[in-house]
Amino acid sequence: MAVIGINSGAITEGTTHANDSAYGKWTSIKEGGVYYLTTTTIDPTDTDAEIVSPGIAGALVNGKKLIVGFNTTTAGANVTSDFHIDGSVDGKNWVMIGSSLDDDTTPDVAGVQLYTVDLSDYTLPWYRLSWNDGAEDVTTWQGTFYVGGLAEGAHTDLDVGAATSGIGGIGPDPS
Repeated sequence: MAVIGINSGAITEGTTHANDSAYGKWTSIKEGGVYYLTTTTIDPTDTDAEIVSPGIAGALVNGKKLIVGFNTTTAGANVTSDFHIDGSVDGKNWVMIGSSLDDDTTPDVAGVQLYTVDLSDYTLPWYRLSWNDGAEDVTTWQGTFYVGGLAEGAHTDLDVGAATSGIGGIGPDPS
């Protein structure tokens, strides 16, 4: 089964690290005073592959309750694709956290689908969103991933591993 990263070709599990460029970057958006992360449009080259988000540093989400989801901008096939969050201890090898958030998403309908994730009991270095790991053929599907529930300033231009990632330090200036 192929695994497709954001704006990339196939990813070989266990060899590509969560912060490698093949996984793309999160963009921080502020809407109505609320901050969330989003990706650029996902346009899979392999429509019967698992589609994964960029890596999410555990330092930003461990112990938090998050809202995650995806926005279908171009509807695809009416198939039973699933959606869940994965965790990793090394950023290369992944396992589903808890249970699937949805075992039958609706990729044939344009619009946002949101889910609650409770990471209160988890402290892992890496997370990612995973959609369609059953490798259903979603045909023409296009969309974006979302993550909400992070502190303001902690995720600006989340380029994990770079000085701008907000990981470490004392955080944003409170003044």
